[in-house]
Amino acid sequence: MALGASTGVAAGASPDYGGWFTDSARGGATSNFDGTTVDKTGQDSVTIEVGAQGNGGPYGYAPPAVRVSPGTEVTFEWVSNTHDVQVESKPSGSSWEGVDSIKNEGYTHSHTFETAGVYKYYCTPHLSMGMKGAVVVGGSGAGGGGSPEWGDWFTDSGRGGAVGNYDGSTVDKTGQDSVTVEVGAQGNGGTYAYSPPALKISPGTEVTFEWTSNTHDIQIESAPSGSSWEGVDSIKNEGYTHSHTFETSGTYRYYCTPHLSMGMKGGIFVTGSAGGGGGGGGGLVPDLNWGNVAWMAGPSAVAVPAIVAYLLWDYGRAGAFDDLFERGESAEPPATTEAPPATPEREIDHDEYDPWGTALLLAVYFVIISVAWALMYFVEFLGTGPHIFG
Repeated sequence: MALGASTGVAAGASPDYGGWFTDSARGGATSNFDGTTVDKTGQDSVTIEVGAQGNGGPYGYAPPAVRVSPGTEVTFEWVSNTHDVQVESKPSGSSWEGVDSIKNEGYTHSHTFETAGVYKYYCTPHLSMGMKGAVVVGGSGAGGGGSPEWGDWFTDSGRGGAVGNYDGSTVDKTGQDSVTVEVGAQGNGGTYAYSPPALKISPGTEVTFEWTSNTHDIQIESAPSGSSWEGVDSIKNEGYTHSHTFETSGTYRYYCTPHLSMGMKGGIFVTGSAGGGGGGGGGLVPDLNWGNVAWMAGPSAVAVPAIVAYLLWDYGRAGAFDDLFERGESAEPPATTEAPPATPEREIDHDEYDPWGTALLLAVYFVIISVAWALMYFVEFLGTGPHIFG
């Protein structure tokens, strides 16, 4: 087994798996990993199935990626035959050794994870099929962005029924641009569930609610102050969709009016800082698209020095700097003499006119005006031009 050191995970940050689940160079890509790290922080014990359905057969760990708090006991439970748990990498100082030998259905292995960081593991016989997993210890939403404040929303039957399809997990989708929640999924004794019921996302994530059965709505029980989300007041049926981009951080609780008594409730927790995916720029210094900056500033960077160089050349040609170079910096200023009569000594001959210099200056002005016009046309009129701030 390869035991590479793995560092801890920053509070509120999305785990960095370094292509573990997607890179086929080290075993097959893990098809039952959809980018979600199931958040089990705060729980004393967690179970991971070994040999669950996935990757073309009973060749998956379920869930493939899970986040737990330090001190959580994780039990690996074999649900099919001929699997092991080989450690690919783990944090320095960890004592976990996995399960080296092949085990069959009914076998269990438990370990209490104390050392924070990312643990990667795989099944030797089925690595090429993508049977890989990860346990993330620490770095939960408890810091730097907060943790979901569900209270007893999912468990208390005083406000509607208890949510039967909620197992205590908050599905972590932080860092993703868009997320889908099924409305009317299987759960609570029928097609009376939101799936997933509890969701954690980053600010700026677009959530699409997709109706998969009939006669459901989305009534908001509570939302953070300043939120613009109004849910879906009227009853909708299969095929209907509703999307909203969640910008305001905090906890959102919602329910289905006809099926509240059956436990059709859901929750979305928006972290306190923008994730890698869907959020806007933010911060004191906005993100710049330097390609667009160069596109806009490039003509000026060329035109301005060209104009200055031409004027200096023209003044020099006319002898404007001759007296300065002849006198030097330490020379005495010339004696003041009486100004000659204002009568011109001679007329300027037509041959002394410089048509090429004038043409160059006009061409430079034309370029500047053309660039300014194009920028105004595309940005102001069409709205499709370059934008500096991302």
